[in-house]
Amino acid sequence: MNCGAQGTKLNPQYLQFTFLKQGKGGDTLRRGRQDIIAEILVYCEQQKTKTSIMYNTNLNYAQLKKQMKLLTSQKLLERKINKYQTTEKGIHYLELYAQLDELLNKAIPEE
Repeated sequence: MNCGAQGTKLNPQYLQFTFLKQGKGGDTLRRGRQDIIAEILVYCEQQKTKTSIMYNTNLNYAQLKKQMKLLTSQKLLERKINKYQTTEKGIHYLELYAQLDELLNKAIPEE
């Protein structure tokens, strides 16, 4: 079952992590694998082309190819013709990711 195809929208509180996290002095923190996956899944809530995903998540082609292979093989993302869309399993990943992010932000005070 695909939530994206049914028009299910993500809860806005779960979208907080899609913005680049800024450190002091405007330095962007390095994204980890889970951060990149979450960004792709959020961006693909509506069907998107591979090129659009690459530019909007700031990945090079090799990185994108690797991530798309992983996400489709794990059924977090599905391919429809030449576009990709987040699945119900992908939305569940985002919910868990947001919960973990919130938990860690509460546990680690900002300096």
